[in-house]
Amino acid sequence: MAAENSNGTAARVEEMRARMLRGERERAATDNFDLIGELSKLLQEHGLSPDSCGGSVNFLKKDPLMSTQFRLGGSAALGLAMQAVVACHIFRLRGGPGQDISIDLGQAIRRIAPISERRWELLNNTPVGTPDTGLFHQFLFYKTKDERHVMLTNMYTGMRARLTGVLGCSDSPTSLRKAVSKYTADELEVLGEKYGFVAAKVRSIEEFVKEPVFDYLAALPIIEIERIAGGPPVPFSDFCDGTHPLSGIRALGMGHVIAGAGVGRSLAAYGADCLNIWRIDEEEHEQIYLSANTGVRSCMIDVRSNSGREQVYELLRGADVFYANRRPGLLESLGMDAHAASKIHPGIVHVSVSCHGENGPWKNRVGFDQIAGAVTGCLVAEGGSLETPKLPPTNIVNDYLGAWMAATGAMLALIRRAKEGGSYKVHVSLDRIAMWIAGLGFMDPKYVNQTVGTGGDHELVDPQLLTAVTSLGVYQCTTEQVMLSRTPTHFAHVISARGTDVPVWLPKPKAHKPNSAIFLERIKRVTVPHVPPKM
Repeated sequence: MAAENSNGTAARVEEMRARMLRGERERAATDNFDLIGELSKLLQEHGLSPDSCGGSVNFLKKDPLMSTQFRLGGSAALGLAMQAVVACHIFRLRGGPGQDISIDLGQAIRRIAPISERRWELLNNTPVGTPDTGLFHQFLFYKTKDERHVMLTNMYTGMRARLTGVLGCSDSPTSLRKAVSKYTADELEVLGEKYGFVAAKVRSIEEFVKEPVFDYLAALPIIEIERIAGGPPVPFSDFCDGTHPLSGIRALGMGHVIAGAGVGRSLAAYGADCLNIWRIDEEEHEQIYLSANTGVRSCMIDVRSNSGREQVYELLRGADVFYANRRPGLLESLGMDAHAASKIHPGIVHVSVSCHGENGPWKNRVGFDQIAGAVTGCLVAEGGSLETPKLPPTNIVNDYLGAWMAATGAMLALIRRAKEGGSYKVHVSLDRIAMWIAGLGFMDPKYVNQTVGTGGDHELVDPQLLTAVTSLGVYQCTTEQVMLSRTPTHFAHVISARGTDVPVWLPKPKAHKPNSAIFLERIKRVTVPHVPPKM
């Protein structure tokens, strides 16, 4: 049996290696791409299929939609579709009817990074900026002593202070370039790991697949789900409000930036009561906070104090899901890692997102969205060579996909908990997401240039928007860009100022039997017309 598992793992690694290399070398010069087939592969890993929604899954439009060689529309649509299918499956498990799912790639691509266009997410009709003037040069490429490039995407002031302190420079592009030129790319990566700042060597796909970390990550599924403790089944309750698959589910978070906070946003869109904890004196960029925390209530707790920690534990005892994306070792120091959390609350689904994997040779390296693209070779594939790495026009690729996959993993674990019982650990890494995107293949740059802007199947579409009066003012943002025919995603709570909500759970909605008159009336009320695919 061990030999069979070893052989299966080796085959999986080699298949991923071949898929990534082929995706770069054999670039597509047509828009033919089997989205349903790729969706089936994602779901099959977890015993589901597109039909598990109880209806049809339809995709509109095709890549390329922007001037990028990534399949941005396709990858976004697949992440959103997988999440929607699993949510619809839960709806059916709770007694609800099947439903159809429709996604327009021309809108889905704008859900990957809505803040990058500065048009769709507005507060009082104004784009939200940042007082951090040093943020934007964190996305530049810096040349090293050995003529390689590194990215120094240190999003927060503490990380930047560690970077400049070690390199002996100021936080300006000119000073950073001079300091970086004194080191090789490999030396900078070692320093970053040692002192806790981001310094990532830009690699080609051919280089990355030779790294030991590739073998570690390629052996893993995109969504890792592990039963870490026993316990009785926790079946889904009778349906609560009839309009959300996750109504009555509670999710406690310590998410930040996008990949962690976005888990809460996704779960909230499908009906969960989501409450995110912020630490005292913790910083966050306002435009990122608003974008990633839509739908999530927000509280502040001194988690280092005894009383604050007990308050967190009490919230955890009332939760179904805990989610976080924190630097290596932080959750362990707070007693909130998966195994500790499962002892505090048996039956918890513990979800985490990392950059380079929970274990493996790079587990202690910190990183963000762009770093995953840099180290896996995706940015070299986009730019065309090691000398010309390039971010896609969205600047962000892996973060929301990581959040969507992690939220999907939470839902899949809840399904297993309902059947098998136990506590679960779910993990997603941004590097593994980037590897999957690369495996979908890149497009030929000439074909992209000839096709983008021609309209028809390649037409960008304005995203669906939500506008609400909040305690912050009138807030406009994108919706989830997925159409469900019976339970359209929507938020019971839209947004509040960071840390200002009371750290308590809301009362659960009253349960109704699936065949009760009130349940059937609510289902009828929220049913929306199905959007048929274009022929």
